[in-house]
Amino acid sequence: MPDTTATFNYLPEADVPLTEDLARLSQAAAIEPILKRWRHRCTDGLIDASGKIRHIYTRAESGDRDSVARVIKELNDIPEALAELEEALSVRQRMSSLTQNSVVKNVKNGRELEHASIHANGFELHSHHSNVANWYDDSEIAATYYGEITSLVKSVTGAVHAFSNNHLRRESEPEVGGNGPLAKLMTQSRGALQAAHNDFTETYGEGIIKTIASGGIPHTQTFGLTQPMLEAGLTEEALRGYRMLVINTWRPVIDTPLKRFPLALADRRTVSHDCLQSSLIGRLPTGQPRGGLETYSARHDPTHQWYYFPDMTRDEVLLWKGFDSTEVPARPTLHSAFDHPNTPADAPERVSVEVRVLCLLPRDES
Repeated sequence: MPDTTATFNYLPEADVPLTEDLARLSQAAAIEPILKRWRHRCTDGLIDASGKIRHIYTRAESGDRDSVARVIKELNDIPEALAELEEALSVRQRMSSLTQNSVVKNVKNGRELEHASIHANGFELHSHHSNVANWYDDSEIAATYYGEITSLVKSVTGAVHAFSNNHLRRESEPEVGGNGPLAKLMTQSRGALQAAHNDFTETYGEGIIKTIASGGIPHTQTFGLTQPMLEAGLTEEALRGYRMLVINTWRPVIDTPLKRFPLALADRRTVSHDCLQSSLIGRLPTGQPRGGLETYSARHDPTHQWYYFPDMTRDEVLLWKGFDSTEVPARPTLHSAFDHPNTPADAPERVSVEVRVLCLLPRDES
């Protein structure tokens, strides 16, 4: 298949000053005040007192229904809430032109890249059949897929220990219709995210270690990973003796080869630390350990080389290196969904499942 071109959303070339107009737009685009106003009309426990949906990035308990999907469905039945969310979405879209630098980039066919690996390029593709029958059944994914994907990643990395305890299903939204404005507003956490980013910075490993040392009090977003680590008897002292990797795993789970919003990854060898900017997503109140996640966004660099794997099926899985405790400063694997210019009009929406696997390796492994 030929290479293609696509638009990638980067950070602006220079910091955007917080003008009065931008501050007003930001306030109008915030969804928490809207959710706070309407939380009493939703099932108890889905939205907290500050207007945040609980368990956006993690399952509450095995078998619990997706809290975000429930809130979307319930608020879609309330016309007044729907109108407020539509207005916030309109403002959010206007803000994008001020807070993003959209750049057209060449995207190469990763299937033609010889000997791609997580340590060299940052990513690799594997044929991998899963026994999951229903990718909308979170209990089945937890019971079946975590073991399957952890086994694969452990084999690929040579890890002594590997842990996974959470998954995220992402679904793209059509421009018109779909699941409504809240689903579009939740693109960063639940949709096909079109922004060059990496899920972790160099601080992640220390956050995991401090969480283990405190008996499970989160010092970062753990994605449930520290629970099985504590159950395995791992201690702060033991963790400091290992090299820690976090491998992101991603696969489409629709019935046909993926055409809409495929995932692109930048060869990490073309990403310098100078283009990166960290930000913290979510915080706990002042004085408590922070439970937020520090991530990297990127400014455009002409040397960034992007790849994608055309027509991925659900019997294929992408692995990429999201964190490596031996790499300071980090050279992360930037990734982003993109709108392929040759997407057929009747192509089904993208549905994908991602699982993060934390690996512990002897320190001398490379």
